[in-house]
Amino acid sequence: MEITASDVEFKEGRRVLFMGGGIGLLLMGLSFQAFRMGASPIAGLLLLVAVWLLASAWINRGAGSKPLMILKDEGIWFFNANGLLPYTSIDDMEIETYCTHKDFQFNSTFHIPLEKVDTLPAFQYSRLDGFFLRPGAARGRGFRKHVVVFRYGNLRDADGKGLDADDLFEELSYRINRACQAEAAILVPTSAANDALSSVQ
Repeated sequence: MEITASDVEFKEGRRVLFMGGGIGLLLMGLSFQAFRMGASPIAGLLLLVAVWLLASAWINRGAGSKPLMILKDEGIWFFNANGLLPYTSIDDMEIETYCTHKDFQFNSTFHIPLEKVDTLPAFQYSRLDGFFLRPGAARGRGFRKHVVVFRYGNLRDADGKGLDADDLFEELSYRINRACQAEAAILVPTSAANDALSSVQ
């Protein structure tokens, strides 16, 4: 993906890597202690959760090594999509501003009008990706096909600075409004020209 001067690039932080690895090791130790105490069912459950967290941390070990999302002039580029999500196709959005310590990922949700669903790119994001807490954008299934959800541990800008959710919302709102105004400006002159021709006839 070619980067231009007006693009805003974001990479993922290492929330999943550090939290998954740290909590996974802690639970691993607790599971061994439970085995010694004879509490096999609890120990087995702790061990399963620990293995899942450690596997998720390992899968996300490359966090921050490549762009995760880029705000371009025409739309949003996601690393796991085959095209842009056009700003003019976004009707509403929800940028998660709070994530508790038990939550490994943030979610940003983009609502797409039904008449513009065909403008969405294809996303490569499987249930297995979600299970192992991999970042990425995905289109909703079933009655939520008009929704695009972007999951990430946290976001950092090109300089490595943590991203504030309110700043992301403002930047997206600005770009969406600018794109919609540009689209309207293209349509209005055509309509005005047609009205002028009608009055001449």
